[in-house]
Amino acid sequence: MGTKTQPQQAKENERRIRANDKEFNLQYKYHNNYIKTSKYSVFTFLPFNLLEQFQRLANFYFLCLLVLQLIPAISSLTPVTTAIPLIGVLTLTAVKDAYDDIQRHLSDSQVNNRKSKTLRNGKLVDAKWSEVQVGDVIRLDNNQFVAADILLLTTSEPNGLCFIETAELDGETNLKAKQCLTETIELGDHHDALWNFNGEIFCERPNNLLNKFDGTLIWRNQRFALDNEKILLRGCVLRNTQWCYGVVVFAGVDTKLMQNSGKTQFKSTGVDRLLNFIIIGIVLFLVSICALFAVGCAIWEGLIGQHFQVYLPWEHIIPKDYIPSGATVIGLLVFFSYAIVLNTVVPISLYVSVEVIRFIQSFLINWDEEMYYARTNTYAKARTTTLNEELGQIQYIFSDKTGTLTQNIMTFNKCSINGRTYGDVIDLRTGEPVEVTEQQTIFHNSPRNPEEVPTGTATSTKQPPLILVHKAEVHAKKSSVMVTAEGETQLASSPSSDRAEMEHSAPLPAPQDPQRNRGRKQVRYSAPSRSQEEEPGGTIPGRLPTPRGLSPSGYDSQRSSSRSSGGGLGVCFKRSGPGLMQRQLSSTNSSDKALQCVDFSANPHHESDFRWYDRTLLDAVRSDEEHSHVFFRLLALCHTVMAETVEGKLEYQAQSPDEAALVAAARNFGFVFRSRTPNSITIEVMGRMEEYELLNILDFNNVRKRMSVILRRGNTVVLYCKGADNVIYDRLHGGQEDLKARTQDHLNKFAGEGLRTLVLAERRLTEQYYKNWRIRQQEAALAMDSREERLNEIYEEIESDMQLVGVTAIEDKLQDGVPKAIANLQSAGIKIWVLTGDKQETAINIGYSCQLLTDELADVFIVDGNSVEEVEKQLRQFKESIKIYNRFRPGGTEALYNSDSNMDPLSVTMTQTSVFMHESSSPPTPPPPPAISVVTFSAECNDLFGDEKRSLDDGAASIVIDETTGFALVVNGHSLVHCLSPELEIKFLDIASQCKAVICCRVTPLQKALVVELIKRAKNAVTLAIGDGANDVSMIKAAHIGVGISGQEGLQAVLSSDYAIAQFRYLERLLLVHGRWSYYRMCKFLRYFFYKNFAFTLCHCWYSLFCGFSAQTVFDPMFISVYNLFYTSLPVLSLGIFEQDVSDKNSLEYPRLYTPGLRSELFNIREFIYSVLHGAFTSLVLFLIPYAVYKDGVSQNGYVLSDHMTLGAVVATILIVDNTAQISLYTSYWTIVNHITIWGSLVWYFVLDYFYNYVIGGPYVGSLTQAIKDLTFWMTMLITVMVLVAPVLAYKYYLLDVHPSLSDKIRQKSLKKIHSRASSDVRRTASSRRGRRSVRSGYAFAHQEGFGRLITSGKIMHKMPQDFAFPLGLGTKKTQALHNNLASADHTKASNSSGHHMGNNNNTNQRHNQNQNHSSMADISAEGRAADAGGSGASEDISPRAPCQDLDTINL
Repeated sequence: MGTKTQPQQAKENERRIRANDKEFNLQYKYHNNYIKTSKYSVFTFLPFNLLEQFQRLANFYFLCLLVLQLIPAISSLTPVTTAIPLIGVLTLTAVKDAYDDIQRHLSDSQVNNRKSKTLRNGKLVDAKWSEVQVGDVIRLDNNQFVAADILLLTTSEPNGLCFIETAELDGETNLKAKQCLTETIELGDHHDALWNFNGEIFCERPNNLLNKFDGTLIWRNQRFALDNEKILLRGCVLRNTQWCYGVVVFAGVDTKLMQNSGKTQFKSTGVDRLLNFIIIGIVLFLVSICALFAVGCAIWEGLIGQHFQVYLPWEHIIPKDYIPSGATVIGLLVFFSYAIVLNTVVPISLYVSVEVIRFIQSFLINWDEEMYYARTNTYAKARTTTLNEELGQIQYIFSDKTGTLTQNIMTFNKCSINGRTYGDVIDLRTGEPVEVTEQQTIFHNSPRNPEEVPTGTATSTKQPPLILVHKAEVHAKKSSVMVTAEGETQLASSPSSDRAEMEHSAPLPAPQDPQRNRGRKQVRYSAPSRSQEEEPGGTIPGRLPTPRGLSPSGYDSQRSSSRSSGGGLGVCFKRSGPGLMQRQLSSTNSSDKALQCVDFSANPHHESDFRWYDRTLLDAVRSDEEHSHVFFRLLALCHTVMAETVEGKLEYQAQSPDEAALVAAARNFGFVFRSRTPNSITIEVMGRMEEYELLNILDFNNVRKRMSVILRRGNTVVLYCKGADNVIYDRLHGGQEDLKARTQDHLNKFAGEGLRTLVLAERRLTEQYYKNWRIRQQEAALAMDSREERLNEIYEEIESDMQLVGVTAIEDKLQDGVPKAIANLQSAGIKIWVLTGDKQETAINIGYSCQLLTDELADVFIVDGNSVEEVEKQLRQFKESIKIYNRFRPGGTEALYNSDSNMDPLSVTMTQTSVFMHESSSPPTPPPPPAISVVTFSAECNDLFGDEKRSLDDGAASIVIDETTGFALVVNGHSLVHCLSPELEIKFLDIASQCKAVICCRVTPLQKALVVELIKRAKNAVTLAIGDGANDVSMIKAAHIGVGISGQEGLQAVLSSDYAIAQFRYLERLLLVHGRWSYYRMCKFLRYFFYKNFAFTLCHCWYSLFCGFSAQTVFDPMFISVYNLFYTSLPVLSLGIFEQDVSDKNSLEYPRLYTPGLRSELFNIREFIYSVLHGAFTSLVLFLIPYAVYKDGVSQNGYVLSDHMTLGAVVATILIVDNTAQISLYTSYWTIVNHITIWGSLVWYFVLDYFYNYVIGGPYVGSLTQAIKDLTFWMTMLITVMVLVAPVLAYKYYLLDVHPSLSDKIRQKSLKKIHSRASSDVRRTASSRRGRRSVRSGYAFAHQEGFGRLITSGKIMHKMPQDFAFPLGLGTKKTQALHNNLASADHTKASNSSGHHMGNNNNTNQRHNQNQNHSSMADISAEGRAADAGGSGASEDISPRAPCQDLDTINL
């Protein structure tokens, strides 16, 4: 008994596994490694699929009708009319479901049949993934996927280390280190030892926590603790490690990847759910009508019908002895008869038509050339055909960051070295920096001229690309300073004014340290500024003076980040005069905008894909300019990158893409990191090898926000440091205020452009000081208590009094068009949430880059509490801030509504801001709260299109602002756990719903799904999730719409998605064009469909008043059967497929066109009731007018017209003509297909009626033929159609004239040939990055602590530490050169007056104070202003335009 309960007890409480013991593990019945995402098998498909389809209320309703029609006593229609359409719908849906499930089977088969090397009987065999079981020992090779969750036993690397990439789990592509137990390292790759390994593992049960694992290994009578650092999860990829072995702990559905994948949910659209509700209402309506007619029939039969049994005999089943009982039975039968006759109100053809429309709309998405990505030859793909119209009703978008918004490619973009910025390309003809936008043009083997091929498109849709050509386009930016190689600085303006500008430039104060002045080029800055208007000839008028208190460098550099002002210009470089490097305009015409990047081919270690366009930096390096050498030497030495040679090429393995970009930049400029050992670093500088002794690595962590290395070469000890700007600035020595001010201006500029910045600094140490510090550092490292605090104090001591070297600015490249797509989607009223596994700084930085976060925000709330109480306190504070903001809003916003159409939003902001600015350099003060009234903005927009009338009629820009534009929310993963708890989720939602954007950082895949589920449940909102990796699968499945990006992280997201696109920017077109069109078409189709069917069906109701409620049909039974199939199906299908109110271009230019879908305004209960009433009115007119004409009518020939068949034929004909007229009025976009189907259906009616009655011999033969020969028929049809069409025309033109919608106005503008652009389409190109108020947020470093310790301990090396011996001749080469480079460092200790820096401060005023610490207004001395005034001669005048930098310090 005990042996039976032990496994059960272990199964309930913990997992017990014994390595290489299959029989022992089988008793616990653990899951094998087989995965199954499909829903059906061959045997279960038919019953399960039918059961699922009949869960649809409509299908079940028509099945009941079919059963009723099989009873002859109550059916007046043949069952074929219902059976054929029902079978067609079920078959079509079944085929589609079978196809989708076959694709899932193929995907499962591909994964399950992957090969894995498994240890069986002491030998490695190739086994399928599906055959791997718990307890097996498997081998992984480099770049191989992990087959299951395994406990790491041994690796090829010393100390049991291995490196993995977890992109499939959390989206991060940086390497992570894992380390096995030291006791199992000895197993090595000896198969006998591994097969004899019989360790027993006790661990937690399967769960979805990616960052947590608790377990114990019992081996050789010893217990070893197991944690997450010793576990490799399924979905990870082994990197930079030759091989490793591990024992399977979780397999198949128990793996953490599958635990996070979520369940496949049945998805239906809001229109489907509304249709189900409407069908319930219609069924109840039909039941009441049938009951009313049944009562009427029973009364009529009891009072009148019993006397006409000779002419109208009762059926045999009806009792004739007792009249009341007979009449009751007849009434009961008539109830079911009317249920069959009136079922055409909701015919089965409705669902057939809906499926056909969705199916064809899916192909329109697949065929859209505008969503074709030529680089990967990928089209958009609708992987489902049931959700198209839901794309037009999205309220929330949940997006992954890495690989979805960004390319996950870091590039070295710009830098600042010794107060001089590099990376900007200056156009001397206009004096403006130009923004370089790289594009790749695909050329195919075609006779066309390559220049004629549009960028980003292919000449052939199926032919693979043959040539991939890099092309760089330049876009003009605002003017900026240009620094020559000789140290002179000029405003880059027209070529004719270059010399004059240089003559008027004034020198800045000399450096205070004379030692630093030696070897340093004198830099002079001019301070001209452009006026807001240029002269007619395009020349720039005379220079305007610099505003007081603003450094010229800050002014010009800030202005360089203003909005783009025009087209691109080709730029090249040439050297004119001795040592003078000028960037001049190339002699290219307007059509030639190609820009050549700097050629690094002279460097044998350069990377072919590295792009840099500023030649001056390479020239400075090659001319042995001191500061540039120090800058790149620091980048080549201060890092934790590992180097290896693969196939003769030097490759780097970096822990973060940031470090990889910086080390690669140094490599391309000639400072090549070659190798490292635990105690040395070797670099190659301009072809010469330099070897440094690595003394210490002061590792990076999220608190320090910096890392340092201490190196020795010869007799020189130097500390190199890189980190966040506010952290480094606090640790600089005094006497470099001028350099700090200029560098701070560059930092502001880089951060405003959305670049990720790091500040570099150095400190030269004496040998005696370092030895003393080293002793104290070792004591702190060995302390038993407060070790971390003591180490931090030691690190603080040596990381002080540093000399500022420069700033790096790298860009996590956004995918093309992301800022514009996000701006348009937000303008459409869609809220965007970013759910990412990245760190907070990275996510915020990307938020600014893609314009999800902007300076228009009143504040950015950061929730980072570690407990429920801390999170609740933060949420409560944020709630109060929102209340205060809503009560006292900043005024002056009328300018937003009445500004000139040519003024960009930045200019509007500056116009508002200038009201509050002082003429001096004193800090501006915020305006007081309004005393009487506040300009308020409605988030509900009472009149949806009311505000557009002024913008479209007057040509003015109309920026509509609602309450959600005020704030953004950033939530950390550990805080999100508390926010999603029941006690806080309401407060969290309350704040999040009032924010323009929400960013959740460090979230697990399951947390992503929980956030989506929360919004779905609490807000009842339509959600869309978009991602590109396996970590996004659960989120994609949870949302109403799942969109997968076929990116760098495999196809897991695509296989689980409803729609697949190649780039995020295509989401804009998918929603604003295809989604809006699909919703618009479906709503219009449903409104017209219900109208025509009620108009058709309710004619039987009016006729029942004249036929004794006998269920007699007014129409020919054949007409009833084919009315929806042949006579009216094609026109309404054309309406649902091709209809559009505005073009795709206008749909993108006017995002507010999307708003009706957000509120379900085009089809809802109100619109349905309107269609029903319209149809009822039509049916009443259709029946009464012909009935009144033909009741006692006599033709001119004396024939009696009042027969039932003639009346039915006339009413049917007028019904078809009215349907044709009504759908003509419904159609806004006419195509050849519309013409053929609408007019063809009218002709088809007469042809089919003639064929049926005369060829087949129908009962109504001759009825219509005789009727159309008489003028009475034509007059009756004309009068009836006019009565029906006139009210529709009158109402249509009333709306057009009095209450026009935005689409109506756009069509009117198109007819008038006036092409105006709505201001709601905010074009944010790459050159329009705005300066941010929170300049500190430019820092981001996707790094983690621990790599420095691994390096210095030797554990990360391919050799053991004892194998390394520091060479005796270290430091003998180039010792004097290094000494000279470091001799200029200033050792004078001075107090650092950089001010108090706050951390994550959410208060706007506090952040405002922080941003002024190193601003040019605060740091530039009066002597500097006097010197500048002496040079310019006009500094007393104040520029009438507020400089961009001042916007950073104004608190509105």
